[in-house]
Amino acid sequence: MKKNRLYIQIVSVLFILLVTGTSGILQAQTFDEARNYAFNGEREKARSICRQILSESFNSDVALLMGRTYAWDGMYDSARVVLQDVLIQRPENMEAYDALSDVEFWADNNAKAIEYCNAALKLEPESPKFTLKKARILYSNEQYEEAVNVLENYLHENPGEPEFLLKLKDYRLDLMKNKIRLVYTYDHFNSDFNRDPWHFLALSYGRKTKLGSVIARLNYANRFDSNGLQLEMDAYPKISENNYAYVNYGFSSYSLFPGNRFGFELYHNFPKAWEGSLGMRYLDFSSSGVDIYTATLGKYVGNYWISLRSYVTPDSDGTSVSGALSVRRYFADAENYLGLKLSYGVSPDDNRRPIDTEKNLTLKTRSARVEYNRLIKKLWIVSAGFNIGSEQLEPGNYSGYYSFDIGFSRLF
Repeated sequence: MKKNRLYIQIVSVLFILLVTGTSGILQAQTFDEARNYAFNGEREKARSICRQILSESFNSDVALLMGRTYAWDGMYDSARVVLQDVLIQRPENMEAYDALSDVEFWADNNAKAIEYCNAALKLEPESPKFTLKKARILYSNEQYEEAVNVLENYLHENPGEPEFLLKLKDYRLDLMKNKIRLVYTYDHFNSDFNRDPWHFLALSYGRKTKLGSVIARLNYANRFDSNGLQLEMDAYPKISENNYAYVNYGFSSYSLFPGNRFGFELYHNFPKAWEGSLGMRYLDFSSSGVDIYTATLGKYVGNYWISLRSYVTPDSDGTSVSGALSVRRYFADAENYLGLKLSYGVSPDDNRRPIDTEKNLTLKTRSARVEYNRLIKKLWIVSAGFNIGSEQLEPGNYSGYYSFDIGFSRLF
């Protein structure tokens, strides 16, 4: 009898383990089916499978999927019921806080969305995900100062985070809508050039508008015993969250500048902190006009921003190519950095050395520039740069020059 009873108990335990294991496998299979239905747009089928699984036992992953499908279909009350039950069952489930903050944000209940972000940040104070989400919600609610403070406080403890630097740069422009900037540049040449020093001064005013940033600039140049003025306008219209453009027009009646200059470029922010652009410049000289094509590719790597820009100028005598490699090391935020720039050839965008003739675009030059930018008391920006380079006077014969510049900006 004892042997029979022991035999029955062993068989019973094995049967229970077998049934439980099989149920777990079937549940995993049906959950995968529910996910496939959810992401393929058949959300009611997904919810039906989730209900079946939850009727047998609670599973937070299944409940989260079900709640999110309700939210995707705009059924916010149903989503709240399911997702809040997850928090009752699992009070420290970060995915539930994430989903509920999305539900409230999509339902235009920003205050409640921020409450869920704050609750998650109490559990994980240094969570980049919820810190950034909180800043985005505040920003969308036009609480620009609060959004900037959230980003600045995080960067104070975690300097150089790429995505935070990008957002802070955008958000700060909405907080400080106006910017006045004055820049002076001095160029000194070796005796081989037989040139007096060049002087360049630029005064600009920029303002953030609903369509994007707009900058008006007055440029003054003193070169070859001549003076010249140029008026310029830059605009950076925002097309979407990850796309913006650059538009430029400049006019001058002085020989030291092109008569007219136009610029257009499209920028796109790719995943993983990559950015790329394609554009063109047009310079109108007294004798002819020149088309210049440009492209950039850049990426944030830790505390560093690395970018490569090229310029291609087609011509009947041959195509000329120039370019620059830039590296910036950011510190507390986007306005505090140390930079290095290595260049070959002439850049049509270098305001410190304006182009006065078509021939200057094909000059063979090499240069290295060090720059420093610092934000002071969140109102002033001081910048300084030093550039050393050489220019080909005749084939195989280069002569050197150096320049320095200093700039002051006031935000208000």
